[in-house]
Amino acid sequence: MVSGYAAMERGSDSIEPIDLVKALYIVDLEHLAVFWHDWEGLERLVSNQRLVNGQSKMYINRMLYLIHLEMGMMSEADKINMFGSPSPKFQEIVNSARELASKREGTSSTPTSRDLLFCTCSHDPGLRIALQESGLQLEKLAFAVGGTAS
Repeated sequence: MVSGYAAMERGSDSIEPIDLVKALYIVDLEHLAVFWHDWEGLERLVSNQRLVNGQSKMYINRMLYLIHLEMGMMSEADKINMFGSPSPKFQEIVNSARELASKREGTSSTPTSRDLLFCTCSHDPGLRIALQESGLQLEKLAFAVGGTAS
């Protein structure tokens, strides 16, 4: 849901990997910050996205973002608001993260934020470079999820 909202903010009907990264930052920074030399590099990466209104380089208040999203979802009690549809690359990343989590746990498992971030790096080379330039320590992340940094 947060990824879809991020796509909507960019003016896109398609949820892309960058929207997933923004959602991971907003929802679960606490579990991902350890993989950055300085987590503010991740914050700068997601804050610098150009939004549909032309604005960029804005501060993202994570709690306010979630409250705003929840309020938007509650605007009409009898209606479910969906934001965007997953792009093929987004779906590939989510499926790969599910496989990674299931392989690690030995049974069908839900992927963690770490799995999703690692698989984003594995399936989107351009975003992997941007994440590493923001300070992501990919080898440390790979070790944590039981994957291989490539």
